[in-house]
Amino acid sequence: MYESFFALKEKPFSLTPNPRFLFLSKTHNEVYAHLIYGIESRAGFVEVTGEVGTGKTTILRTLLSHLDENKYRVAFIFNPKLTAFELLRNINREFGVADDGLSSPDLIHALNEFLLTENQAGRTPILVIDEAQNLSGEVLEQIRLLSNLETEEDKLIQIILVGQPELRHHLCDHSLRQLNQRIAVRYQLRPLNREETSSYILHRLNIAGRPDGNVFSSQALRRVFQCSGGIPRRTNLICDRALLTAYSEERGIVSRRDVKQAVAELAGMGEGASGSGQLPWRTMAALAVTLLVLAAGVFWLSPFADQTVEMAVVQTEKAVSPVAGQSAMGQTTMGQTNAGQSAEGKSAVGQQTSSQEAPSVSVPPAVDSLLASCNAVFSLWGTPLLSSDTRSASFDFDREFGARGFKLAHLAGTFGDLRKFNVPLLLPLSEKQGGGYLAVLEQAAPDKWKVAPAYQGREVLSTTDLEGLGVHMALLPWVDFASISYVAVPGVRGESVRRLQFLLGLAGCTDVPTSGRYDASSIKCTKTFQRKHDLVVDGLVGPRTLILLYQVAGAYNMPRLF
Repeated sequence: MYESFFALKEKPFSLTPNPRFLFLSKTHNEVYAHLIYGIESRAGFVEVTGEVGTGKTTILRTLLSHLDENKYRVAFIFNPKLTAFELLRNINREFGVADDGLSSPDLIHALNEFLLTENQAGRTPILVIDEAQNLSGEVLEQIRLLSNLETEEDKLIQIILVGQPELRHHLCDHSLRQLNQRIAVRYQLRPLNREETSSYILHRLNIAGRPDGNVFSSQALRRVFQCSGGIPRRTNLICDRALLTAYSEERGIVSRRDVKQAVAELAGMGEGASGSGQLPWRTMAALAVTLLVLAAGVFWLSPFADQTVEMAVVQTEKAVSPVAGQSAMGQTTMGQTNAGQSAEGKSAVGQQTSSQEAPSVSVPPAVDSLLASCNAVFSLWGTPLLSSDTRSASFDFDREFGARGFKLAHLAGTFGDLRKFNVPLLLPLSEKQGGGYLAVLEQAAPDKWKVAPAYQGREVLSTTDLEGLGVHMALLPWVDFASISYVAVPGVRGESVRRLQFLLGLAGCTDVPTSGRYDASSIKCTKTFQRKHDLVVDGLVGPRTLILLYQVAGAYNMPRLF
């Protein structure tokens, strides 16, 4: 309707996911890198979560459209509200496999034959499940069983679970711990910030035929961000309606007032309402006073008024970054524990949290294991410890480690595979082994490693002992000292790329440029480094490559396994 008026070739803010309009912000670039890394490294499970409208489906469609059809086969499940049997039929149908079996074993047998054939042909089947937060526990368990289809060397199928943040909470359920532990690559897609939102709008206008971008005023761009919260889908809705509003009044520049009017119309409140969709403050104040009076009356008239009312006070602690002290790139050495930290938090690694607990058991309880293992790692990095009342049932690894300045890599592999990264790590234990986690801290002697808590009464285990645990994944806390994050797209520019190039130089690539552009020379240096350190040689800079780059560069104060 308004396209010709604004000299546009097409609608720039359509809600239909279109890979041509893909905007790679920092967070989108990171999730793209995670997906590529998970697929090419055959990680098994990849989990991507994000709020409604953050661009998950667009990223997925872009990724899948760029995969080489000669190397990958893709099954995309859009509607996961299925039974386990229905899911198997849909997967087979998507892969072009017989789906008329009378039972689940028939379907799995046909699928397994297909996967083996694809593996022999050098192709990787990928199963993508969108809206995965709607999967039932029974279906998730069926998906986990599918991941057991493997050869001696490779997983036969790569599974990508994409969903809203509820998916992460769902997977934390104790009954799904086996599946949760198999997810080797995770990423949570975040909304755009204010600058990214403006760039996103200008990017879509450029694709639609207005490279000058002179359509929204600067005040209008700021207002769009305030009203959308950086959610791309909301941004599209608001911008589309604001263009229509400006067109109806024959104005070639969208103003702040147009955006305010657009938000009001989308909220169904009419022109006179506030753009934020909230009631006027006087009305809100009056309602609040009324509710307080009513609440007070109910309280004092209640026969239970003499009962004690307990109020939970939540105190927000300031996150302490593990990076302080000067380093080669202006970074700092490890900070010390907060002066106000509790005595329990400062206790020695492995100390019991209660005097009533048994002083020595062959296999520590899960809660003690969680406390002792995490606090042992935090102690090595010089960051605040967990409080003694921490419980594993509600423990969020990403939140607790993130609050201390860490990134947390969930990597597949045995201890022998992962010790090359040379950082303290956490190994999840099965229920037969006592549950919880075992921290591998540092080398005590050749082929001997200090662990916490003591495992079967021993504080030092051999490599053979650790391999014998049968663990096939680990959590590696690490610090992105130079804030490089992820670099995955050839030709991308930015300060993070310049810092990566400098880090590659410290690691021995003397001819890498410091142009801030991830060019062919930089990619070549990355691949050379990856090949030398037995990584997947793909030129993509993710957690594995960065952890080793920081180790080899030697410019940062960090604990090492050996």
